[in-house]
Amino acid sequence: MDIITGWVTNIILLILIATVLELLLPNSNMQRYVKMVIGLMLMAVILSPLLKIFTEDFDAMLRSVTIRDSNTSIQMENSIETKKSEIQASNSAYIEEQMAVQLKSQVEKELREQFNLEISDLALALGEVEGEKNIDQIAVKVKEYSEETAVNDIEAVSISFSESEEEELNADAKKVAYFLADEWQLYPNQVGVEVEGGE
Repeated sequence: MDIITGWVTNIILLILIATVLELLLPNSNMQRYVKMVIGLMLMAVILSPLLKIFTEDFDAMLRSVTIRDSNTSIQMENSIETKKSEIQASNSAYIEEQMAVQLKSQVEKELREQFNLEISDLALALGEVEGEKNIDQIAVKVKEYSEETAVNDIEAVSISFSESEEEELNADAKKVAYFLADEWQLYPNQVGVEVEGGE
């Protein structure tokens, strides 16, 4: 902006000097020469921005403009990639949550009827094959089904199982894992079941 104001100021000053000289000089041959010199100077001042472009290193000027543009475009690309990854992460979390809800509701009734259990927690590990999300692993925590919905304060309880009880819990967990794998059309090794509590 300073360049333009300086350029316009020079033109205006040269025009003022030309008019003052024209008024001061008498009508003579000298006035014609002064007008011609002032005209040439005025043309030089008007064309000075163009001359400045050609006298400076034009390549360096273009490089500086290109570097600024490329820095701006790189920052914009980085910003877009960051937003894209944030959206994909939130989208993946939403998909996992919805899949967990659907899987849970799919087996809820039959799990209650056959094993008297309910799912207390369900975690998914998803993989991607050819752009589609697939279930790699499912970790399921089940507990004994109870119709009580009120939650009371729970005191710390220490439970110890004998080996036969632990084997029974493991056998129950395997039965539930096979049942869930069958219902969800997965391999049994993709479903991990943990039975909370016990009798």
